[in-house]
Amino acid sequence: MLTVIIAEKSDAHRKYIQELVNWGRLGFEVIGQYEDGAAAMEAIFRHWPDLVLTNADLPGLSGIELIEHAQEHGLSGDFIIVEDTGDFEIARRAMRLGVQEYLIKPVEADELTQVLHKHAERRRALNGQDINERFLQTRRLLRNSFMESFASLSVPEELSVEALNQRYCFKLREGVFQCAVVVVNGLPSEEEAVFLPAVVESARARFDPICYEMIPHIQGPGRLALIFNYDGDGPTGERLAELQDIVRAHLRIRGCDGAAFSIGFGLPERDLRHLKRAQETAERAMRCGMLREQNKQYFYGSLKFDKLTSVDILTPTLVSELKSSAEMLSAEGFEKVVRNAFSPVSQRTDPAVIMDICWAAVEAVAQVCKDSDGNDISVRTRKEILDSMGSFASMQGVISGVVDWARRIFERCLKEREYTRPVRDAQNYIQKHCTQPLTLERVAEYVHLNASYFSTVFKKETGKNFSEYLMSCRIAEAKRLLRESGLSIAQICSAVGYTDNKHFSRIFTKVVGIKPSIYRSLHG
Repeated sequence: MLTVIIAEKSDAHRKYIQELVNWGRLGFEVIGQYEDGAAAMEAIFRHWPDLVLTNADLPGLSGIELIEHAQEHGLSGDFIIVEDTGDFEIARRAMRLGVQEYLIKPVEADELTQVLHKHAERRRALNGQDINERFLQTRRLLRNSFMESFASLSVPEELSVEALNQRYCFKLREGVFQCAVVVVNGLPSEEEAVFLPAVVESARARFDPICYEMIPHIQGPGRLALIFNYDGDGPTGERLAELQDIVRAHLRIRGCDGAAFSIGFGLPERDLRHLKRAQETAERAMRCGMLREQNKQYFYGSLKFDKLTSVDILTPTLVSELKSSAEMLSAEGFEKVVRNAFSPVSQRTDPAVIMDICWAAVEAVAQVCKDSDGNDISVRTRKEILDSMGSFASMQGVISGVVDWARRIFERCLKEREYTRPVRDAQNYIQKHCTQPLTLERVAEYVHLNASYFSTVFKKETGKNFSEYLMSCRIAEAKRLLRESGLSIAQICSAVGYTDNKHFSRIFTKVVGIKPSIYRSLHG
């Protein structure tokens, strides 16, 4: 039985329509009658009827508004407009919404019967298609759910073929599991929503016949992740290279001449429990595009990297400098440290090193700044930021991405701190005069605050007391002089406001982690 709702403010007309035809004999069941649009809308969302009879003159929501709201929420049922007169404007709006039947009161039994027959035939013709479409939509949602959880920090608890097939309606089998990541940069705005779906459909046509399962997940306008499960003794492993041909063909056909892509294939894994490693190696392979060459695909198993490691770059000194510049909310200082960190990177460097530098930079900012809601920047948010950095087409793009993100965070933090202008003035004063003899009382007098009150406010705002902040500024200046000047360590000690060399060396070593002489030898 097809279900029907009647929405009509007139009691007499609702009764007239109800009794006009034998609904059951025609294959319909009237499941509700409502006199206002709001009640009808609630019933539509609750029952999802096949057919709604309504008119424009409904209290609450008009018939036209009822149709608009229902369609916005995905209702696939049909509507019939029943009006007192042939109002052209109402008819025009109804036609724009896809309404195919417009009846004028008084409706005759033969007329309504004919319309119901047409509706029933249309529903029967669409029924198989609707079922298939709902199945495909459900299948897509299940796959997206798996891929989103898999790409996040939490991996599904049970990584077995049987468990995943049952939970997500997969068709996985024992065999090879291999991941791919496709990133396309520079797509025209009109292509952002349609390019990768078109690539996925072409990939399905190419790989579904030769794979046990291909699971795609469009992660954004220019980012696609795929999992391939196939017979390791068959030809599929070699034919995965055809993914590059598919992307190239769509860029050419769709006229996306200014776009560039990078594709990474991870290690093929026989054990499903190593699927996370397959994904991570695919990410690393894809990121080779930012160092080597765009419009290519990279297979992680055939890549060779130089000996540079993250440990070589992310020394305690560099990490300390990242943190210091972030604490001072200095975009210029932060950018300088980031660029210095990336300077040893070459075309043959493992992209994992780049992402470790990015992670260290993001961590330095996250330790001292909050998000836009005033909360700590979550691990998930930091990972999302890191993923976005990994999708740039070049290393310069990565550097700019990190610096621009940090600059926005710093600017927001500075704006949030404007209400404590005396503290900001004090920070600027200390930074400019840190090499001179400074006291809490002198700075408090400069910002026109009582010394005791200033001490409390300064500690609350900066997280450091006056002496700690002064020391950090002096050590920052000492590091600059050690890197950029020919002054002796004794001269630098005096230049930054200390009178005892041993005391200066002890403080420097405590803050930086190494002695001034060693710092100079590393950065001189």
